[in-house]
Amino acid sequence: MNRKNLNRMADYIETIPQEKFDMSAYRTGQRTAHECDSVGCVVGHCTVLDKNPLPMNGLYNIDFLAWSRKFTGLDSYSDNNKCHYLFSFFWTAVDNTPVGTAKRIRYIIEHGLPEDWYEQMHGRAPLSYLKNKTA
Repeated sequence: MNRKNLNRMADYIETIPQEKFDMSAYRTGQRTAHECDSVGCVVGHCTVLDKNPLPMNGLYNIDFLAWSRKFTGLDSYSDNNKCHYLFSFFWTAVDNTPVGTAKRIRYIIEHGLPEDWYEQMHGRAPLSYLKNKTA
């Protein structure tokens, strides 16, 4: 896990206005642009933090999974639960805010994945990142 880059993501995502943030909408705009140009997911917004070109998946689609793996140090396969806790569209119904997302990122850096992460993500348990003073 790349804590430095995750902290950069948390700092940046807090600057995104709520009306331009939606965990349920993954990149709906220009797919070859390196900058997210639509209401979209955390990863799509944070690609602007990386000066390196984004990897392409085929001729016209940017490979956001590869970028996320490189930038965050989290692999969507081996770190699947952490990736879901941070970036899943399931948060849409529970905490679909840039501020909440930044708090989740900071929480996982400081404390790791909460035991009840899945229940939190589905609204069946209190949000641990709201209870913590350092989050």
